[in-house]
Amino acid sequence: MTAIIVFILIIIGFNLIPELTKKRFPKTEKLIKRILIYVTVTFVILIILSFSGLKLKGIYSNLIIGLIFILTSLLYFAITKNTTRKIVTIVALIPLILLSAYFQVFNDNLGRYKVTKNHDIVISREGFLACGEIIRLTTPKFLIFDKELIYDSNQCLRGIYKIETVEFDEKRAEFLIYHNGDMDSENPYDYEIENKNVW
Repeated sequence: MTAIIVFILIIIGFNLIPELTKKRFPKTEKLIKRILIYVTVTFVILIILSFSGLKLKGIYSNLIIGLIFILTSLLYFAITKNTTRKIVTIVALIPLILLSAYFQVFNDNLGRYKVTKNHDIVISREGFLACGEIIRLTTPKFLIFDKELIYDSNQCLRGIYKIETVEFDEKRAEFLIYHNGDMDSENPYDYEIENKNVW
């Protein structure tokens, strides 16, 4: 609850800046509005695509876009004159800012390991209630995206630092996952996936 109150106070503080300074920057306002529109549309499209298992390639790509969205939104609040349109925009942006802040804090990509020419394993940490790190089997899609084939959050492995491919064929995949041993004493952990028309 405290975090929400602090967040609301920050938003109110940024929106009071144009009233306190009494200065207008029409060209800057126009540029910030245009950038905010492009970044917001990009951010919303990436969120929608992530629900279908598509994420931008690169460990930090989604985090950078989310951070640019938050910074652009705060600049918009601080520079643009308070009007009814701005208030409507703020109400529409607040849920997206909160979602982006959540991704910044709790969606931490920890590494990528090559399995085959067309398959990678991506390790991430998502949320503070997760037992261990998330294991995803991905494949490239549309040049700039990774398509999620397998999402596994049930292994309770932490501190994964190496993954070796033992077997990968049309029926099954087997990996040795090296981790810190905190949650599971088996190290390396023998991880198997059966192919149910996934790859």
